[in-house]
Amino acid sequence: MTQRTKVCQREPIQKDKFQRALAAAWGRVWPAVGKGTMAAAMGLDSTKTIDRAVTASNLPEAHTIFNSLFADPTALYEVAALYGFKMVPMTVEAANDLSTAAGTIDAMAALIRSQDDSHRDHNETLAIAALLRPHLGALNAIVRQADELRGAA
Repeated sequence: MTQRTKVCQREPIQKDKFQRALAAAWGRVWPAVGKGTMAAAMGLDSTKTIDRAVTASNLPEAHTIFNSLFADPTALYEVAALYGFKMVPMTVEAANDLSTAAGTIDAMAALIRSQDDSHRDHNETLAIAALLRPHLGALNAIVRQADELRGAA
């Protein structure tokens, strides 16, 4: 028999809370990739499903929700976080190192600027995370590649 390591069991996520998290996730993703591009990557004929999900008026089918990962690998970040998980791709395509470096430097510059008043507030934290998030996969791929070179993978 397996031993439970949690003192308090988490409660199942209710549909309305799931719907709000999906709305937040897709509401973050579609402006960055374009609603039409997102719909096409998900195999949708129109953007209506995205519109309904973002306004939390309808919850798409599970396969449609997961197909949003083809538009952006972080498309379900907020949903996974509800369950205490983080979804990352099993394999990451090689990234343009210069683009990754430039994006990371922009994020680090914002982090340094946030310390002008010796305190990083919540708005600055959100802005820094938004700059870093698109590059996390590429950074993780570099670390994973180094682990493979060392034979530690």
